[in-house]
Amino acid sequence: MSTAYKAGDHVEYRAIGGGGSGTEQSTTRGQIVDVLTETQPAGDTGNTMRASSNEPRYVIKNDNTGKETAYKEDNILGTI
Repeated sequence: MSTAYKAGDHVEYRAIGGGGSGTEQSTTRGQIVDVLTETQPAGDTGNTMRASSNEPRYVIKNDNTGKETAYKEDNILGTI
């Protein structure tokens, strides 16, 4: 399966957490540095991400903090 985004894309995305019921989540921007298609450690924390070619995870380097975190495609709002 082809992924919608690729390494090098600059994207706007919803960071995990920060939103409660009825609360709009804030968005942030960053660059995709890797696309994971198999289960492996990722990001600055090294947490194991469950990824596959059908459900890839995107490692995004945040423009403001410089930290790298893996996100599902659902969190990405689009390229900028």
